[in-house]
Amino acid sequence: MASDPKNLYGYVPSNIASIAVAIIFLILTLLHLWRIIATRQWFGMATVVGGVFEVIGLAARAVSHHDVASTGPYIIQVLLILLAPIIFSAAVYMFLGRLIRASGYPQLSFIRINWLTKLFVCGDIICFLIQGSGAGKLVNAHKSSEITSAQNTVLGGLGLQVFFFCIFLLCAIVFHKRVSKPHVARNLDPSLRLSMTLYSLYFCSVLIIIRNIYRLIEYKTGQSGYLQMNEWPAYVFDIALMAILMMVSLFWYLANTKARTSETLPLDDCHSEA
Repeated sequence: MASDPKNLYGYVPSNIASIAVAIIFLILTLLHLWRIIATRQWFGMATVVGGVFEVIGLAARAVSHHDVASTGPYIIQVLLILLAPIIFSAAVYMFLGRLIRASGYPQLSFIRINWLTKLFVCGDIICFLIQGSGAGKLVNAHKSSEITSAQNTVLGGLGLQVFFFCIFLLCAIVFHKRVSKPHVARNLDPSLRLSMTLYSLYFCSVLIIIRNIYRLIEYKTGQSGYLQMNEWPAYVFDIALMAILMMVSLFWYLANTKARTSETLPLDDCHSEA
């Protein structure tokens, strides 16, 4: 069946793996929803939406196991599994903005705090639209020129997402370095768990970057490439990484990001050192 010219995948998707991982994402999504309701930290809703994308996408893969020529489930899983990490990225962006505000030192961000979240989320929306457009064209493409054009569109969206993420990480690292100076760090609210939480944010960011690099290589090598002709890379370098991200980001609700959200603390006359 894997060699069937009507097979849209190039292999037969495993329904056992799809169902098992879909259940994991469903549990993680429900855990996030529970923590959001319990802590009233609504930035996590983006993570919930991303989790729902993964659950539906994996369910569609399970359905495809019985009919690899059916376009409906194939389109659903391509779009949702491809786009879910963009939604997770939005949660990461929003969380950094909340952390910086809650620290009491928004002036230490080299991008103005009023623009930081808006800038990166707007970039995320652009990446979402580009990749969604490319994926939509790809699943309906038949001519080699149409396939190449669609793949290049997706590649452009992925490349742009990596660019935004590198700028985002630079912003987070610069803020972390500035806020870690002794005259600043002594004024931080311990309940914010700032340093530990920032390291977990870096880890989640790296997971998304690795996933995007994998997708860049996958689409660059094309439909006849090893990555698109085999199922395991998608689970190892995309789906599993997003599940780990959801697990790690559960700890973000422990940070008291409501602290000092409207307060800007002085830098103890050491502004030039920051």
